[in-house]
Amino acid sequence: MPSALGPLRLMSAAEDLPLIGRVIRWANVTEDLRSTFSWRKDQPLPPGHQKLIHPVGSVAKIHLEWDHAMMSSLGFTGVFAKDQEQALIRIGPAGALKKTGMAPGVSVKVFRDFKERLSGWPAIQHRRTSHEPHEPRRSNEPQGVNTLMLYSLRGQDGFSHFEHTLCNKLSDFRDKSFAENLLLKSFKKASAYPFTTGLSQWAEQDHTSPKFPFVICFRPMDHVRAYFERFKDEPFEHIQEQLQHLSAGKKIYEIYVGAGPRTQLKPVGHVSLVSEFHKTKFGDQKLFFRHDWFEEDLEWMPAWKDWVDAEEFWYEEGANNFYSSIDPSEQKEVGNQNAWVGGYNPSSGSEIVENLKTYLPFLPWSWVSWMQRTEAAGSSASTGAGLHETSGQASAQRHVEASGCPFAYLHQGDSSFIHALLK
Repeated sequence: MPSALGPLRLMSAAEDLPLIGRVIRWANVTEDLRSTFSWRKDQPLPPGHQKLIHPVGSVAKIHLEWDHAMMSSLGFTGVFAKDQEQALIRIGPAGALKKTGMAPGVSVKVFRDFKERLSGWPAIQHRRTSHEPHEPRRSNEPQGVNTLMLYSLRGQDGFSHFEHTLCNKLSDFRDKSFAENLLLKSFKKASAYPFTTGLSQWAEQDHTSPKFPFVICFRPMDHVRAYFERFKDEPFEHIQEQLQHLSAGKKIYEIYVGAGPRTQLKPVGHVSLVSEFHKTKFGDQKLFFRHDWFEEDLEWMPAWKDWVDAEEFWYEEGANNFYSSIDPSEQKEVGNQNAWVGGYNPSSGSEIVENLKTYLPFLPWSWVSWMQRTEAAGSSASTGAGLHETSGQASAQRHVEASGCPFAYLHQGDSSFIHALLK
């Protein structure tokens, strides 16, 4: 597992905190989360990216077997239209285990050939270009389609991976901690819909508008759930300790989909293992599962937008809420902390900086402390400034970002340290 402070790399919104954010930006510890949406390759990971959510897992080859009569009635296209034998599943907890449970998660990748690639989506090409600074989408190379599923961002009570249904639509929480709010704001810098990934790319098809479900869920097969009940009270070092009991040929999940928001789920197929599970360093450090933008789904399904933009919608979503009707298990989360935060749950920006002093001891923290005191004094002295930047501070920040020099702000702007001396 990553270090306890590893999740801080995901909290890019910490750079926007008043005063403290400049220190975090200067320390250069966070990453641009847009790369998890924009990177177009199955491997390796985007430059500078590491798996801090679901960092350790096991991988198997799978077969997606669709109920063709049901799929035909729903009219879904692309990889939904025929069985998929070239697919991978990766299973692992979202982060370090808690005392009484963990957050099970699944990633799926379906490989496609050139014929199943759509030649171009001109209606959304402009918007996509503005979101893809790393690896532009090219229609002349095959790309796998991906999705990710969880039970709840806060995990479950118990350690059996097959205790609950997992869905690619998740729930928000009303009682978010400082760290959870910071993480949510960070993901919203990459997508306006951080509680879901899109499925429209699964339905890409040459010269035909895609048709795809709103949500996809994996419900554990009853016999698998019953067998893995023995692991409910057994913490593990690696999820492979459980998954090694599954053999090729076994059906492990029943697949359900919802055709639109607030529609009941329908069974549409099964997930069968083509191989055994393997714990793999390649899977942990190089195999990439893209988070497709849900915004692209809305380009094709604009009628969904009023639903998903409603104030209460995401509080009611998820396998643990709206979609629990297909799952007979007790719907019980563990703790009150987002599993993506892991064991790192700072209560303020100042605590983050204190943590960084331990995490990055080689940096000149005595100078940083002086910088904070100086900026805090300048900010509070400015009329009505409070926690907001003055024009001089904003100018200083722009200069810092342009020059990359953490000292540059000292001689920039009408409220800088040097300007004060000159007065």
